[in-house]
Amino acid sequence: MNILAYVHLRNIPPSTGHGRVARQMTEHLSKFSEDRLHILADPIDYQSMIRKVGAPWSEFCYHFFGNETSTQQARWILTERPLAENYWPEVEVVYCTNPSYVPTRKARLVVTLHDAATFESGALPADWRLLKQRLKSKYLYKILSRKVDLIHTVSHFSAERLAHFFPGLKSRLCVVPNAVPPRFFEPASPEGDVFVQKCGLNARPFILLPGGLNHRKNAELVLQAWPVIHARHPDLVLVVAGSCESAFARRAQVFTDSAILTGFVSDEALCSLYHEAQLVWFPSLYEGFGIPILEAMASGTPVVASSSTSIPEVAGGAAALASPSCAGDHVETIDSLLMDSRRRQDLAERGKSWAQQFTWPRTASKLRHHLLSLV
Repeated sequence: MNILAYVHLRNIPPSTGHGRVARQMTEHLSKFSEDRLHILADPIDYQSMIRKVGAPWSEFCYHFFGNETSTQQARWILTERPLAENYWPEVEVVYCTNPSYVPTRKARLVVTLHDAATFESGALPADWRLLKQRLKSKYLYKILSRKVDLIHTVSHFSAERLAHFFPGLKSRLCVVPNAVPPRFFEPASPEGDVFVQKCGLNARPFILLPGGLNHRKNAELVLQAWPVIHARHPDLVLVVAGSCESAFARRAQVFTDSAILTGFVSDEALCSLYHEAQLVWFPSLYEGFGIPILEAMASGTPVVASSSTSIPEVAGGAAALASPSCAGDHVETIDSLLMDSRRRQDLAERGKSWAQQFTWPRTASKLRHHLLSLV
């Protein structure tokens, strides 16, 4: 099978969120010796990316389009040209690793749609950027409803919501879950432990909040709940890993030394943070999947997460769940877990066993099975 993967290379280094999924899926699909996988990409993004990552990205066969990514996407949508076969005449499947459209002649088109958050009330901040994104996505998804052969999404929750907003896609939706990068199944490294020490955390108990402080990750609830949690556990520190919206970061400054905002961290540092944390807190408002839940479980750390959207599906009964709309529910859930070491150990063991099911070789094999069914 000849697969032309359209990848937004700017999201590969460093890879988080959807970029992490695109990177892992592409790398693991390329390992099937029976297939040939080529990359369709922006040449400027390639020049920037290739200096930061090594194999296999330095070894892939690339086909480049002539415009900047957004301009090229608009051209494909508006003119239906150039066709995928113009880049690689032997292509059989065009696989868009993110919401995108590439016109084809005979090749089958497969697109990954992670969730329907853009169309959900309250999932994202209601401002002009959301309106703009909603209009763009609606136009794209209507085109996909006519042109796409298969929509890959990452949870049954996302499949249900995409079908709700775009019924024309329902018969072409397939669910293949995300997975855990291999690094998080392994022990912490000296490099990561040095980061933990530099943060002054090697002798302090802490809760890890991955994903940063922003609307979708329920920053408002975190800022309400944390002072109460800290009052009950004065020695405890909240460590926020990931990008934070400036308004929430400013409000978090009042916590002085009871909260540490690390910004983006490497996988080595993140792995050590997972291993050292008392528990991982993931109170997100809306998730199409929620990879940090499984990363924490793979690292052997108990998880407290929201009881909504895809999270119960992903957690599989191996996390403590609380309402995303009730700060008090999160306070009580975290407090009871901190006071019960046996329950933390039980959740850690069940989580580690559950996470073993979510490996990228297995996930890539499942998606490849769907691709093969098209050719």
